[in-house]
Amino acid sequence: MKHIVKVFTLLFLFLTVGSTAKADEKVNVVKQGTVRGRIIDATKQTLPGASIYIEKLHAGVTSDVNGFYTFPNLEPGTYTVKVSYVGYSPVELKITIPEGRTLEKDVVMNEGVELQEVVVGGAFQGQRRAVNSQKNSLGIKNVVSADQVGKFPDSNIGDALKRISGINVQYDQGEARFGQVRGTSADMSSVTINGNRVPSAEGDTRNVQLDLIPADMIQTIEVNKVVTPDMDADAIGGSINLITKNSPYKRFISATAGTGYNWISDKAQLNLGFTYGDRFFNDKLGLILSASYQNSPSGSDDIEFVWDKDVETGELCITDYQVRQYYVTRERQSYSAALDWDINENHKLTFKGIFNNRNDWENRYRLNVKGINLEEDDNGNEYCSINNKGVVRVQTKGGTPDNRNARLERQRTMDFTLGGEHLFGKLDTKWSVNYAKASEERPNERYIDYQLKKQKFNMDLSDERKPLLTPQEGSAMYLNDDFSLKEVTEQQEDIQEKDFKFKLDFSLPLTKGKFGNHLRFGTKVVHKTKDKEIDFYEYTPLDEDGFDKASLAAAVDQNRDGYMPGKQYKAGSFISKEYLGELDLNNASLFEKNQVQEELATNFNAKETVAAGYLRFDQKLGEKWDLMLGLRLENTHVKYSGSQYDADEDKTTRTAYESDSYLNVLPSVLVKYDVNDDFKVRASFTNTIARPKYAALAPNITIKRSDNSISLGNPGLQPTISYNFDLSGEYYFKSIGLVSAGVFYKKINDFIVDQTMRNYNYNGTTYTKFSQPRNSGNADLLGVEVAYQRDFSFIAPALKCIGFYGTYTYSYSRVDNFNFEGRENESGLRLPGSPEHTANASLFFEKSGVSLRLSYNYASAFIDEMGAEKFYDRYYDAVNYMDANASYTFGKKLKTTFYAEATNLLNQPLRYYQGTKERTMQSEHYGVKVNAGVKINF
Repeated sequence: MKHIVKVFTLLFLFLTVGSTAKADEKVNVVKQGTVRGRIIDATKQTLPGASIYIEKLHAGVTSDVNGFYTFPNLEPGTYTVKVSYVGYSPVELKITIPEGRTLEKDVVMNEGVELQEVVVGGAFQGQRRAVNSQKNSLGIKNVVSADQVGKFPDSNIGDALKRISGINVQYDQGEARFGQVRGTSADMSSVTINGNRVPSAEGDTRNVQLDLIPADMIQTIEVNKVVTPDMDADAIGGSINLITKNSPYKRFISATAGTGYNWISDKAQLNLGFTYGDRFFNDKLGLILSASYQNSPSGSDDIEFVWDKDVETGELCITDYQVRQYYVTRERQSYSAALDWDINENHKLTFKGIFNNRNDWENRYRLNVKGINLEEDDNGNEYCSINNKGVVRVQTKGGTPDNRNARLERQRTMDFTLGGEHLFGKLDTKWSVNYAKASEERPNERYIDYQLKKQKFNMDLSDERKPLLTPQEGSAMYLNDDFSLKEVTEQQEDIQEKDFKFKLDFSLPLTKGKFGNHLRFGTKVVHKTKDKEIDFYEYTPLDEDGFDKASLAAAVDQNRDGYMPGKQYKAGSFISKEYLGELDLNNASLFEKNQVQEELATNFNAKETVAAGYLRFDQKLGEKWDLMLGLRLENTHVKYSGSQYDADEDKTTRTAYESDSYLNVLPSVLVKYDVNDDFKVRASFTNTIARPKYAALAPNITIKRSDNSISLGNPGLQPTISYNFDLSGEYYFKSIGLVSAGVFYKKINDFIVDQTMRNYNYNGTTYTKFSQPRNSGNADLLGVEVAYQRDFSFIAPALKCIGFYGTYTYSYSRVDNFNFEGRENESGLRLPGSPEHTANASLFFEKSGVSLRLSYNYASAFIDEMGAEKFYDRYYDAVNYMDANASYTFGKKLKTTFYAEATNLLNQPLRYYQGTKERTMQSEHYGVKVNAGVKINF
């Protein structure tokens, strides 16, 4: 395997040296030249995706995401160049290519006459950039520009992504956290910043948390649903590429200030942003600096249940019942910088960096009736038998005073890239060195838990969406003097992932004309480390009676008026967060301190190196057809050490390192057919992968004695492999819009889910719940996508100010060769994380500086977690989101925008259900959020 990689690397070196020598030889003989520059509009804004075409040569190129273009390998002489861009008048100009030199030529485009009456920066400004990038792409791609993001009330990148066709997002505390592309789970897609995968701040996943990144820090969002061989292959669903702000063409200054309100927290929000960009030293050095700050107090009302069946009668019952009240303050800070230095017309250096910090202060008050209707047999097996008895537990989550007496979760990501672009004759060379890091810290996370055993309840299951427990006479459900201390704990958590990347790309034009071709090749090496360390202590007060008296005296009522799951649910009283935070836990005269070994068993250390190389050959087949043939090789080497808990000795030990290597050979074929300038058809075959989660590979054995459960890692997991077929057609309207339709099919092998078994015997001990990730089978995924966006001028010119944007995706999945014990022959199984329907609709009005938009987002329910049998399967319920925003913009030199927005107008909860739609497992409500403010562009 190593020899294959070495041979591939030597091949690259041979091609590089040979191609460079050939290019130099050609230059010496005919002294070919190059033209390069930037496409901009009259306001000096860059235009990505512009078409630059030389009719005489039957050859063209497209400007990149920052508006730059390069046309190499030109014979000296005069050419007529045509530049076109949707929504702008075409530009024709004559250029003279000097012998053996590079001509720098920027092109300024003006809006088409029919669009000039549209307000400056109005309805179509963002759509034009997105439409042009999509139109000229070889693969299937959706693009959202910063202008478009600003039209929606989206505070983070995850919320902005849900507007794109085929994307569904999952929520945490009312904000989008993970993105799912084309009916696949979040683990099957990648999130990159400027083409480099972003490390994850959480311990159990590879995916970056999208709510870390403010939407106003990103210049463009690209969703590549078909990946090319020069892109990382770990993108079965697709690759979400976040492009940070690039240095401008001229001086640019903008500022934002706003506030908002949420009815749960009953507190004001604060939103600030600032961007400065300019060029220096005779435009040789470009710089842009950006900063964003958001402080958002919020919260949620939450109810949770676990369902089971009586083993003798089969009667439905509840075994766990929770009422929760959350108060959360989420603070985001983000800073970015970009520099480019034009050394000369053939050489440029670039730097891009972004740092994101999110502080999440959370207090949770949880009422839990635990173990209700559960019994144990003589062998220790737990089973459901309706007895209406349970243990009441009342828990406060908090932290120390220096962390606002709340649990602080500090997540950070940073990404820094130094790169260069160099033109050696015909050979275009790009390189980059990247360092990225993500971390999560939870310092001094504290819990205090009081309990009351052997309580009896009445169970009302007449409405399974809202089951209700009420205490029987003589029993209690809310905190009182009869409760006793269950535990006081404190934990420290530190998770870090670091990435080092080196990338080298070469681009070599071979021939020009109607049948011109192009060779690209390169290599990339990524070295990752991921470490998870948790330390956990339990504290026993030496004076238990005195401690109980003081604790109960510090109880505070946490019932909130307007509790959204229903007024029948009461959280009750809890030990105050201030009392918990002030406890002097490390004072040996007050508390006995014991390390809880079983909590340490999730710790692991991981190392992963991916060495990749690729070849990409682009061939024009006349004026209408484009063909791409590609091959990518990725060699993955992993090395893991985990932790294993021995319940007999009450001791956790680290395991020896285990390692594995595998090579993926990934071919691809892409075809594009230009029916005409406005109608494009694309087809492709690609081969992609999804690597297992870090925590899933770690050889851990984790035992929770309180729940009598055990979970194991699985170092033997194989990557998920997918064979992807895509076909799509797009028609672009003259009035800046498009209609598109496509179908996709994915043959997915060895998808990974956690297998869960009940009353499982492991090494002679029976556990109520056993779980382990495993390659669980194969799946077929078939989907259809349609999209439509257009203003209504085709009905009547006066309706140009009104428009519609809509998308719909249907996906059908079928699982075969499912290997869960007891479910091998089950039919009708669907791929976890795969909603059948997703849709977006947006109606907008823009005229004379006034902008109004009403937006709707829908995703159907999907299976989220597979249980021991169908009854225990967990589903993520369907969601319906509606948002509205309005703004007014005026001024030219000092463009000022006042805006107001409201999100989650339908008060959509985060809801899970068990087995059937009516059986609620969780229903968490966030309420409506409103924001207003002002943006100023200088």
